[in-house]
Amino acid sequence: MTSDAIRQTGSGTIPYRPSFLDRFMDSVERLPVPYWLTYLGLFLVEVALLHILAWVDGWIPFYTFKPIILVFPIWLWVPMTIMTYLDSVSLKALSIFNSLLDIDEEELKRLKYEFTTMPNRGVILSGVFWGINYLILTYLGYETFYVSYGLGSLLSAAVFFTGLVSYLTGSAIYYHSFRQLSLVNRTVKMVRQFNLFRLDPVYAFSRVTSLIGVSWMLMLTLTLLTLPIQLATGLGLAIMAVQVVLAIAAFVLPLWFVHRRLVSEKRRLIAELDQRVESTLERLHHGLDKNELEDVDHFSNAMMGMGAEREVLVNIPTWPWRSDTLAGFLSAVVLPIVLYLIQLLIEKLMSG
Repeated sequence: MTSDAIRQTGSGTIPYRPSFLDRFMDSVERLPVPYWLTYLGLFLVEVALLHILAWVDGWIPFYTFKPIILVFPIWLWVPMTIMTYLDSVSLKALSIFNSLLDIDEEELKRLKYEFTTMPNRGVILSGVFWGINYLILTYLGYETFYVSYGLGSLLSAAVFFTGLVSYLTGSAIYYHSFRQLSLVNRTVKMVRQFNLFRLDPVYAFSRVTSLIGVSWMLMLTLTLLTLPIQLATGLGLAIMAVQVVLAIAAFVLPLWFVHRRLVSEKRRLIAELDQRVESTLERLHHGLDKNELEDVDHFSNAMMGMGAEREVLVNIPTWPWRSDTLAGFLSAVVLPIVLYLIQLLIEKLMSG
């Protein structure tokens, strides 16, 4: 269900106008082919055009492939694919988590709209921020890349333009991600009571937060695969480290509130059980003192049952994600680090 469909089914007015990126992504989703196939086609067209310019400009021989040319096309079309996919995942998560919420249909529709639609102003401000960053990085890295790599005037202009467009639009993945993480945090705080014996709805949003972190690691991995290791300067390494930390924070922090609530609920249930154990022990001792053997057997069985109950309560997890979700996320975090270390090792071996 696209955000455009949500806007059409809502009976009230929309809380804000959708961003130009949402309108574009909605139009792609309405095409008769899968959205990811459309983005793949656009990616291949841009890569082909840049290679043709590189051949004509004499930067690389005709019909040769240069991985670094993939960087800006990746940062333009992959984020749109990821954002579209995350929108659909968040809708499914919200539908599952909704069983824990005490909200009416209109409020649910508004939440769906917010999870799948970015406000235009936020996207524009995000694009301006990253566009300025791109101009600064281009100025600082002009000698390192444009001059040292011998790019001609035609190819330099094309690379600069495609890079600027990628930063202005593809960077929206960060705004989109932080916005969804904030919405997850806000939504889970709307729950009045968590049930330790009904954890499936609790796990719903962990897929959203883990995929956001994984998407950042995916972008980092693709970038490392295309950029020469020589361009991984101190600034680049700092950005990579920050990206890893942010990915972990994205996975954990929005659901930290849920973890605390589950821990609190677990402590409450164990405290109630302890009171029952204390009361049962008093009755058991009374039966022993009075030699009332039937009562003793009854309370002994009760104690065994409460012991089994304690074991069940103790073993209930309080982290709001499944073990396979955590394993998949950690694998995604480790991948770019391992990839960078391998590239660094190969570079040292070749230079030695």
